[in-house]
Amino acid sequence: MKRIVVLILILAFCLSLTAFLPAHSAAAEEETYLLIERDNVALYEDTRKAPVLFVIPRSYYVKVLELNYDENYHKVEYNGIVGLIKASEVSAKTENNVQDPYYTAQSISAHISTHLYKRPSFLEAEDSGIIAYGATLTFLGKISGEKGTYGTSTWFAVSYSGHDKPFYIHAAMTENLDLLETALPLHPNSAASTAVTTDAGTDSDAAESADSSKGVDVVRILLIVGIFVPIVIILVVLFRPPKKRSRNRSEDDEGGY
Repeated sequence: MKRIVVLILILAFCLSLTAFLPAHSAAAEEETYLLIERDNVALYEDTRKAPVLFVIPRSYYVKVLELNYDENYHKVEYNGIVGLIKASEVSAKTENNVQDPYYTAQSISAHISTHLYKRPSFLEAEDSGIIAYGATLTFLGKISGEKGTYGTSTWFAVSYSGHDKPFYIHAAMTENLDLLETALPLHPNSAASTAVTTDAGTDSDAAESADSSKGVDVVRILLIVGIFVPIVIILVVLFRPPKKRSRNRSEDDEGGY
């Protein structure tokens, strides 16, 4: 009876394990991205009026949150900022699990006594009260705003301290005026940046990908073996036939006289 109970428990464990594995795989869903293939593609605020937040750097990606959010827009995320992009400005083709989809290599250095703004405007009501000088500000993109007394109307949209909304700083209030003229580096996936890749390099990447796939398969096999081998051993121990009992020692002793 005990053997039957143990067998039932082992079978129940195996069934629960096989039921868990597909659910675990499904939980690790692939992230889907859209490529920004041209200049002046803007990220819009997810509001009824949908004002522009900033222009997304060309050749980088936005993560898809909801395709066809409405008849004109997709809902996406760019470097932690959620917003809308016009469906007419991007290709319908999506890509999965893009590495380093956002441009994060550029930090903005603000002048002393400079604040971040909630909008690209010098209106007092738009001042966030956050001191920009010395803060870690990651460049998101550019936007045209209030010119003020400066010679340009360009503002930089920046991310700050994990906020889910961008902040703004006028280009002339930073040490990064070179961004006004200098083009940003293209994403490594861009056709222009990969045009110099040799066939040998491509073959090397393919080989690395194949090796990676083999490594994953080996890990899976080892996990399966590690789970089921102990179960097989337990079953063998439980259900092997009992050994024949040796004759009574007293009988052996009598035979010896």
